[in-house]
Amino acid sequence: MQPVEQASASDHLSFTRWIAGILLRWRLVAAVTILTLLLALVSTLVIPPVYRSRASFVANSSSSSKLQGAAGGTVGLGGLISQLGGSVGGDPSESPNFYIQLFNSRELPTRLVQSRFPNPRTEDPRDSATLVDIFRIKKKDSQRRVEIAIERMSKALKAGFDGKTNLVSLSVDSQWPELSAQIANRVIELVSSFNRETRVSRAKSKRLFLQSRHDSARSELRQAEERQRFFYEQNRGLITSPSLRSEEGRIRRDVELASDLFLNIQRQLEIARLEEINDAALITVIDSAVPPRKAQWPRYGVLLATAGIVGLPLGLLIAGSITVLADWRARNPESWSDFEHSLGRARSDVRSAIGIRRAG
Repeated sequence: MQPVEQASASDHLSFTRWIAGILLRWRLVAAVTILTLLLALVSTLVIPPVYRSRASFVANSSSSSKLQGAAGGTVGLGGLISQLGGSVGGDPSESPNFYIQLFNSRELPTRLVQSRFPNPRTEDPRDSATLVDIFRIKKKDSQRRVEIAIERMSKALKAGFDGKTNLVSLSVDSQWPELSAQIANRVIELVSSFNRETRVSRAKSKRLFLQSRHDSARSELRQAEERQRFFYEQNRGLITSPSLRSEEGRIRRDVELASDLFLNIQRQLEIARLEEINDAALITVIDSAVPPRKAQWPRYGVLLATAGIVGLPLGLLIAGSITVLADWRARNPESWSDFEHSLGRARSDVRSAIGIRRAG
């Protein structure tokens, strides 16, 4: 029995005696620390490595949004909103913050996990599979498999933006370096495709609306001009009475208004036609993702340092707890005897229950 355990039951456990008890159990502290280090090293063999690829792009604005932003909003307020990822006077869906929300939406992650990539689990580079299959999600319900794959990608995909430069950056973590880069580049492709689909669709809807208004305005202009022609033919050289002069002025104003409306809509229609072709808010890729050479996990230096920081206090805590328990045992032998008896009965009950279950 250790000297600390031989102390009289009437003595109180002082801090110095507690420290002495821990020092006497230095082998236990060392064993716990070494065991923690070994567990940390074993975890590097059990937990797969993590490779992180990064990519970035700039969120551009269409020319119409730039004109709106220049016409509306003050410089100070515009700079503040821009730093927060917003869009001043333009389309909110062209702001960097919109792309961050797009990454967290349902549509883009669904397209991503259903996209095909070279399968890193096979040796044949021609084999391809979706992320749902690469993740080996064992669910019979196909929709549930997609949901689980989206949840995994939401944890692996991180995005952020710089409001001053409109630079959107993203990183993807994967077990394979090539796959992490391929996923990041595929995300940018999906964002660009989304831009083309939504912007072109919007520009087409606007152009079709203006086309219908253009046809209607042209018809109204022709009708107004026809009424003016008919008026002059019926009253050639006889526009002298006040009523005829008033009628002439009203008809002339109708022609001017119809002409102005037609020309205004015609200009807007030409702008809409140009926007439909080449004025969509596309993105500019700054850095494409490349396969990383160094794994994000494990980092042995950080891992061993963390294991040592955790293992040493844990060993001290265990040794200190054993010292306190030994002191309590020396002070209360009868209580300790009852505790051992209860512990023995509990073990017997557990063994009996296990034996019954095995027999059953």
